[in-house]
Amino acid sequence: MRLLRALAVVCIAAWLGIMAFFSFEVAPVVFKTIDRAIAGQAVTAVLPRYYQWGLTLSAIALTASAIQAISGERGRLRPLLGTALCGLMVTMLALASTVLMPRAETARRTRDDAVFARAHRASVQVNLVTLGAGAAFLVLDSLSGRRRRGR
Repeated sequence: MRLLRALAVVCIAAWLGIMAFFSFEVAPVVFKTIDRAIAGQAVTAVLPRYYQWGLTLSAIALTASAIQAISGERGRLRPLLGTALCGLMVTMLALASTVLMPRAETARRTRDDAVFARAHRASVQVNLVTLGAGAAFLVLDSLSGRRRRGR
């Protein structure tokens, strides 16, 4: 079970690193240095892979956490909470990739600025929820590991 727990932690940490790097470094730099229309196309080209990585890593963590929760070998509360947080991440990423991203892309192509702004704002909010769930997962894991070592 330790291997599954480590796998879940590594997947969530990797996804948070990817999210932070893309959201706070890559996208802003692209929009500052390249013509806005071309920057939008570049970021739009990357987003499907971005979401695919997020879904893959979060789904692996979800599966690992669910197996831990079902086994109940070391209690169920932490694995259940971890599973719920990973499930939230998968749900948010699926929403962003299947609903919000296509809506924003259609609005961008048709130059519907109002719809684009709403879809973009919603995707930012979804990314923040995903980031928060991932951070909560890592904090939960850290706290439960510390408590176990203190015994």
